[in-house]
Amino acid sequence: MQKEKQLVPQLRFTEFDGKWEKKKFGETVIINPKITELPNSFIYIDLESVNNGVLSKENKISKNEAPSRAQRLLSNDDILYQTVRPYQKNNFYFNKSKNDYVASTGYAQIRSKHNKSSFIYQYLHSDYFVNKVLLRCTGTSYPAINSTDLSKIRVNFPPVPEQQKIADFLSSIDTHIQTLEKKKAALELYKKSVTQKIFKQEIRFKDDDGNEFADWEKRKVGEIFKITRGDVLSMKLVEQRIDENYKYPVYSSKTMKKGLSGYYNQYLFEDAITWTTDGANAGDVNYRKGKFYCTNVCGVLLNDKGYANLFVAEKLNSITKKYVSYVGNPKLMNGVMSEIKINLPSVKEQTKIANFLSSIDKQIEGITQQIEYTKTYKKGLLQQMFV
Repeated sequence: MQKEKQLVPQLRFTEFDGKWEKKKFGETVIINPKITELPNSFIYIDLESVNNGVLSKENKISKNEAPSRAQRLLSNDDILYQTVRPYQKNNFYFNKSKNDYVASTGYAQIRSKHNKSSFIYQYLHSDYFVNKVLLRCTGTSYPAINSTDLSKIRVNFPPVPEQQKIADFLSSIDTHIQTLEKKKAALELYKKSVTQKIFKQEIRFKDDDGNEFADWEKRKVGEIFKITRGDVLSMKLVEQRIDENYKYPVYSSKTMKKGLSGYYNQYLFEDAITWTTDGANAGDVNYRKGKFYCTNVCGVLLNDKGYANLFVAEKLNSITKKYVSYVGNPKLMNGVMSEIKINLPSVKEQTKIANFLSSIDKQIEGITQQIEYTKTYKKGLLQQMFV
């Protein structure tokens, strides 16, 4: 009785009922169709070409210069499936009519035998399927699943009309996510462009009365800021979720989430600029608004006259990489940071610039939150709509 229940999803469109059919994956799809003659030139899709289901780069090459792994000639409705653990959810649904796309053998090329592949593409991302794949991955350096083992995985599929309904619904969510990601990318590009113009003084702000601000002045960082560092903190003491007691963000040398490592019940600084002193991200600069804690791989710039702001952080971030020492472990230490010269406007103009840049950051953050919410929503649907 339990086995029968497992063949009915938790969440289902009302017009469908009955059990899903259990079969081997290889009975529903063709995996790695027989190689045909490649075109004289084609767009090559390697394992770095796909990001979050989107083809992020399209480089055309000739057949003569193509790597030996370029063997998967794509047809409309093909799926490129990542066989290497743990990238099984970074796949690509090829829905182009062109026949000049060739993929690496690092992907499994999957083609439906009976109907469109869009349902299968969504099914491949369910934890139900992915967990079965992960159990069958072999190898040490790059554990992966081979096509034979992939074809033997037991899957549960509904009738074709229900497959299409599910695929259309989930694909509409994918389209919404991609629209948001394009909007975010456009805003990030706009911010980068306008920031460069501000740094070059091609764009200048005026005071509240419409008057021009004074000329910018070049000064050493050490003349403006008190320079210090964060403190050692065991990550075992840090909570991943903010609450009433653990409310102060902890920043480290990570690049994800702008270095946010979690939350602590104490803080060291307030409204300051930090930079990464050691490691691969040495020289990364960020403005930290509010009270925060940072680890010992963070240098800290303190100023109580308004110089610690988003504009100055962005300005420094545009030049600090030039001062990083790459002898051994990359470093940008306090003494070197102190001597860096930076061209700055008055504090009042800095404030106007910082507020402007912050408004763009808030828009980007808002879209980022929408993207994460929608992805979480879809993940929940995948859990409930497949068995």
